[in-house]
Amino acid sequence: MVIAMYQINIFNNQKVFTLGINLDRLRRVLKCILRKERGPSGLFNFIFVDNREIRRLNRRYLGRNRITDVIAFPLADNCDNIKGEVVVSVEEARRQSRRRNIPLNDEIALYCIHGLLHLIGYDDLAESERIKMERRQSEYLKMMAATSSVPRAGRRGFRRRSS
Repeated sequence: MVIAMYQINIFNNQKVFTLGINLDRLRRVLKCILRKERGPSGLFNFIFVDNREIRRLNRRYLGRNRITDVIAFPLADNCDNIKGEVVVSVEEARRQSRRRNIPLNDEIALYCIHGLLHLIGYDDLAESERIKMERRQSEYLKMMAATSSVPRAGRRGFRRRSS
């Protein structure tokens, strides 16, 4: 029996907000998803950026000159065993969380889960696939909420950084 090994790296490359999300809990949930979904062993990077950077990446790699919430980059096997990267716009997450009246932490977790599901084979182009993916996202978000043992930091999980 082969035991899958997962490594989750989270990089905060944006300077707009101080994040209050529990990164250890997020890592545990992402690893749990990989185990449940029988994802490939390897390294998965999650990178938090601002709107300027996600727009640049969206334009460069997907040919779309606009801001988006999350981009998943599946990577071919390489010497570093990196399976994929998920890039999340914290600014867009904040905008959407306010619009939907939910905590920023929950929106960021949704984007991370959504991106990871894309990396392991889920798609949301066809209606039936989108419904299946949304059900899984919802299940995993509930799992993350149920594992909450550390209170959220700050109101809505963010504080504007002072200049």
